[in-house]
Amino acid sequence: MAPALLAGLTGVIQGARHALEPDHITAVATVMVEAPSPRRGMFYAACWGLGHASMLLFVAGPLVILRVELPDLLTMLLEVCVGVMLVYLGVRALRPPASTPSPSDTARPLHVRGRRPFIIGVMHGLAGSGALAALIALGAPTVATGVASLTLYAFGTVIGMVALAAAAGPVLARAGRLPKGAAVIGRIAGVASILVGVVWVARTLAGE
Repeated sequence: MAPALLAGLTGVIQGARHALEPDHITAVATVMVEAPSPRRGMFYAACWGLGHASMLLFVAGPLVILRVELPDLLTMLLEVCVGVMLVYLGVRALRPPASTPSPSDTARPLHVRGRRPFIIGVMHGLAGSGALAALIALGAPTVATGVASLTLYAFGTVIGMVALAAAAGPVLARAGRLPKGAAVIGRIAGVASILVGVVWVARTLAGE
């Protein structure tokens, strides 16, 4: 029981660490800066985590079971798409607010509010599924162990991102109440997302 528990805990911790990689943080930051409260920020982070985890399970899961890898070209294209998405999110965060106010965020249905972070998580999960599946398939002694490890890893990514949002949410909320604080935070998140996206695409195309 003890080895199994330790292995499960390790999978969750590794998933949480994976959630805190720069491309994930910058992407979620561009959404969190729009959150009206720390609780909403945690909700957005959870939606990202669920989108990411769902792709790990639905894409990497079959790869682990079949013991196959995604073609290198497809993996590269997915990674490039993540970089392009980061640039888009950054540009979107830098845009000035529309002159015509949009409907209040609180008036939107819950599934509409969480749609964008969920889709961002889906893209990240798609891009990382192939490499993760190959790593787990090679290290797992059985298919069942591999699927269990993948599930715990996916669960850990949700925990990691929500924990980050819980820690950063109050800080962002306090800073956002300062004069022009929200605008400054939004610009920082936008510039960071663009820079990470450009570097991400460049490194992917360079084969790094």
